[in-house]
Amino acid sequence: MLATSIFLVGLLYSKPLAAVPVIVLVALVYWLLRYNYKFWKINNVPHPKPSLLTGNVGATFLLRKHISQLASDWYNAFPDATFVGYFNALTPAIMVKDPVLVKNILTRDFDCFAKNGFTVDGRYDPLLAHHPFMAAGEQWKRSRTLLTPSFTGAKMKQLFPIMDSVADEFVSFVKRNLGKELEAKQVSARFTTQNVVACTFGVDGGCFNDTDSEFRLMGRRAFDVSHSSSFKIVLQIFVPAIAKLLPIPFLSKDVDEWIRCFVAGLMSKRMNAQSVTPQKDDLLTSLLSNINKHNASQTEVTANALTIFVEGFESSSGVLGFALYRLAKSPEVQQKLFDEVSKVLAAHDGQLSYDVMQQMDYLDWVVMETLRMHPPAATMHKTSTKKYIMRRGHRDQVGHDLGVYVREGTPILIPVLALHMDAKYFPEPQKFDPERFSPERKATHEGTVYLPFGEGPRICVGMKFGQTQVKLGLLKLILQYRVSIGPNHKPLCVDPRSLLYQAKYGLLLTFEKR
Repeated sequence: MLATSIFLVGLLYSKPLAAVPVIVLVALVYWLLRYNYKFWKINNVPHPKPSLLTGNVGATFLLRKHISQLASDWYNAFPDATFVGYFNALTPAIMVKDPVLVKNILTRDFDCFAKNGFTVDGRYDPLLAHHPFMAAGEQWKRSRTLLTPSFTGAKMKQLFPIMDSVADEFVSFVKRNLGKELEAKQVSARFTTQNVVACTFGVDGGCFNDTDSEFRLMGRRAFDVSHSSSFKIVLQIFVPAIAKLLPIPFLSKDVDEWIRCFVAGLMSKRMNAQSVTPQKDDLLTSLLSNINKHNASQTEVTANALTIFVEGFESSSGVLGFALYRLAKSPEVQQKLFDEVSKVLAAHDGQLSYDVMQQMDYLDWVVMETLRMHPPAATMHKTSTKKYIMRRGHRDQVGHDLGVYVREGTPILIPVLALHMDAKYFPEPQKFDPERFSPERKATHEGTVYLPFGEGPRICVGMKFGQTQVKLGLLKLILQYRVSIGPNHKPLCVDPRSLLYQAKYGLLLTFEKR
């Protein structure tokens, strides 16, 4: 404001007449901004104090604070509020706190919030436009129709022998690196990338070699965005109207060309060999079967293959990495997990199968507790697609539930991490306690308070696949090794530059043979 005042005074003294319109224009813009930021006050909605131009998201816009941390700050600042207003830069937005309201938005009133807050333009990102997270409307429905048959429980059983073989390679890789500090997510990503490549394309990804394979390189390239793409991602989250004007793709050109060429080559080989050799039981076979059934195009098949590849390794590697980190910090939990896995396997003569793994309850609780404390998507972002009354949770004198009118296009934020760390729903939330998910202790709540995979029609399609590979990799490692915190490990700090929830300085671990 000081610089603006000096600038205006200079104009006034140098060109008094010409400066008047400029002063009036600046004053008008300033008044409009200030009036805009009174929106939630006028509507009597609790809200944090906004800053000029950036609203309440300046720290995230400047990559200083992760959006989940901001959301947690707002969540805790208004403990009795059903929802909290905030400003997504200049746009009034709502963060929902009440579990019942969260459930209504994701399920009962889904039609009013069917669109996610992050979408892409098919002109610049033709493959990502088919991603079920980024697609909207009929395109989203079609993407889910093409992908869902590939992720049933029956399909996981079919893929389990492939996963089991990859998990054994994972154990061998760790064995070759005993005594070294390993970064939890990076070593987990080798496993999840190798596994998703084997399960999707039926090929060896070479991810356990000393040098990086093309799948590891392209997987990183898919998330290693350029400065221009990073800028557009920030704009897409906070000022989507401007982001739409920038002809910058989120997916780099080399990754786009690589996946198109790779999938086209595999499809050609599969179709030529179909009458000679039996079909492979991988996910590409499922996708190819949908070409005739749903008249899917080459672009749709390639886009779905890219979705499985990228989502299959990235989110799961983060979860597996955090699970190993939490076990390293909780030796007693690690021992309980080892005891359960050993006992269940002994009861089945050492034979592991998909059904046997489902009997490992404590393993399931460990993964669930990891997802509670470290959900990959620590916030969910929706956009209202219809008019909606956001209830306040209290009534007027005649019994009517007081609410706030939500306009179409209003950004909606669901603070997943803040809900997961609320002591009302999860006592001692900072404690890693897998048994909180046991039948004896698991509490039921009206509404939704646990959202690692989302909820409702847009729940994560690959949930079963992700859970299966994380649990398998975890149990195989714990059977063979003890995991400990590495001597050079730095305290956990959330990386504000990442869309997903991950550690800024990594998670350094060491393994020793049992």
